[in-house]
Amino acid sequence: MPKARWFLLLLLTALLLDHHAVRLIMALAVGQRGLGEAWAETFADFSLDRYLFFTLFRFFPYSMLVLAVLRMARSPWRQAGLPVLLGGLAGIAAFLAWGSWEALLPIYTGQHPEITPAFALLFLSVGAVPVGALGALAGYWVLLALNSRSRHRA
Repeated sequence: MPKARWFLLLLLTALLLDHHAVRLIMALAVGQRGLGEAWAETFADFSLDRYLFFTLFRFFPYSMLVLAVLRMARSPWRQAGLPVLLGGLAGIAAFLAWGSWEALLPIYTGQHPEITPAFALLFLSVGAVPVGALGALAGYWVLLALNSRSRHRA
């Protein structure tokens, strides 16, 4: 797969994996709603300007990952770019999905939220940076392990 497609995957993840996607899954799984009802409930308060506002914050960890991978492309570690990109992408996406789930869970469980969900969604992006870095590091370690294994077989 050409490099541009990997960055397209990253862009689509950043655009589509938001609190609306998590809330739709929650309405189906936790709220026991049907698809039509879950869709209507999830997007009842949707507005493009609010979506773009939260998207700007969500782009922060992804942009840090892209900067790191682009920097690696001009270094001796350039062969590690794809594993670092995929590991970092997995870490960021998993953290943002988990954090959104935790922030929105009181809507469906009747619990008192510890923090306003909108406030939590803004700060998830900051927390996703170190988790993305750990994911990128894990991707690099997988590459090292695979390279080490292939050298021992030869």
